[in-house]
Amino acid sequence: MWSWLVLLCFPYATCAQTSELTRISSLIQQGKLDEAEQLLHRYLIKLPHSPKANSLLGVVYLRQERYKQAEEALQDAIARAPGLLEPRLDLGDAYLAEGKPDLALAAYSAAAKLAPHDVRANLALAKLYLAAGEFAKSIEAAGNIVAQKRTAELLPTLAADYFGLGQPEKASVEIQGMLQISEKEPDLIPELVEFFLAHKDFKSAQQLLILAQPKQPITDRLLVDSALTDAGVGQLDEAQKKLESILLRAPESLGALVAAGKVASQQLDWAAAAEAFSRAAKIAPNRPDILYGLASAQLYANQLEAALHDAQELHALEPDDLRSTYLLALGTFGLKDWDRAKSYAEEVLAAHPDDREMNLILADIAFNNEHNFPASRKHVDICLRQNPKDPGALYYLGMIQKLGGDVSGAMQSLSSSVSGNPNNPDAQAALGSLCLQAGDLACAVGALKQAVLLAPQEAQNHYQLALAYSRSKDPDKAKEQLQVYEQMKAQEAKDAAGAGKGPSSIQVSPMGVVTHP
Repeated sequence: MWSWLVLLCFPYATCAQTSELTRISSLIQQGKLDEAEQLLHRYLIKLPHSPKANSLLGVVYLRQERYKQAEEALQDAIARAPGLLEPRLDLGDAYLAEGKPDLALAAYSAAAKLAPHDVRANLALAKLYLAAGEFAKSIEAAGNIVAQKRTAELLPTLAADYFGLGQPEKASVEIQGMLQISEKEPDLIPELVEFFLAHKDFKSAQQLLILAQPKQPITDRLLVDSALTDAGVGQLDEAQKKLESILLRAPESLGALVAAGKVASQQLDWAAAAEAFSRAAKIAPNRPDILYGLASAQLYANQLEAALHDAQELHALEPDDLRSTYLLALGTFGLKDWDRAKSYAEEVLAAHPDDREMNLILADIAFNNEHNFPASRKHVDICLRQNPKDPGALYYLGMIQKLGGDVSGAMQSLSSSVSGNPNNPDAQAALGSLCLQAGDLACAVGALKQAVLLAPQEAQNHYQLALAYSRSKDPDKAKEQLQVYEQMKAQEAKDAAGAGKGPSSIQVSPMGVVTHP
């Protein structure tokens, strides 16, 4: 009797459950994510193995940008119901949002196996193959969408594919289609422009923007792409103006902030670049490209602790990406954490043995900390084999030659170093000191004046310049520099006494790389 009652009640229970999930799905579509999440958690207490409920929970997490939790919920749904299409598509979306294109490709491919003509799966595959430069596969994926279900969203992808395959005539057909509907579909032209920008084809991007002008609506996305195009063809001031106009009315425009960081980096305005990327990172904290731009700009701006923190965040997101290891090497080196800097640099060099910056880091550590001059020379020589005029490598070569007693060779190397990079105060100071030692007073005064100008906080530079002026029979200037030196040393002693420690000999270069020549 009981078994009959269960069978009689079961259809009604199933209908109630389906109705409840339909209601939750509606809440998600309305953007009521917190309410939907609460209901799903209650539902899963009763039915913890429900694939549909886990799939919906994954969608909630995805929209809340809780990507890790979204992955887990969607993978659970797939494991329990391998034939469900939606969780595979949503999992692909989650991977894309996290910047994991390889995993996204696998998820969408699995979805396409279940539904070979599914629009969402094949459109995503077409775009992913395009981004990977696999143009024929992109066209094949697009072709799996039946003609009646094709949307305008495919047009820029196909146009880019044909350009990639060297078939501009076919690409122009797709572009004509885009231009005809650009007023109603304002994102089509920007998408193709972004393909050109990604491939650094700035002239084609510029031509397309001009061609689209008559009908194309002016959106923030288009303005951002236009600004990046301007920057690509060297019109940096014009690019900056466009981005400033967007950020004035939309200060949290993520695209404009990222573009502003890139343009400021091209202008070598590292503080502005760091600020733009920092604002972008607050809006999208887990985007690797933003963290990479931010940490790089902070290094150049000499914001070393912040750079190291953000490089660590990037490394946590992408532990196998050597770009984050590279930034960690620079950051720890800048903060005088020699052991970790050496470890990170060696990790990068294991994969890229000719990398310039990593070799220079190891050259510096071997020279200044380990006093292992042959090891330092080995890394310097690697750099010089690639570029015999490398200013950084020539600086270390000059210092090694100086300690080896080769004053003439050291002067020649240091002269070449400052010729290639006159803004290195360490090289200018070392050259000035050697010229003073050799009696070449004109050289000494010139180099030491530059050292004082570039690093006025270094007392020793003022002292050396005072000596050079004195020997050049210029007592007034000598006296002036000596007074500056004495004032700085007195202040240094006072500060050291207050801190209970002796003064530091560490010097920080303008590029945020610590040295102590």
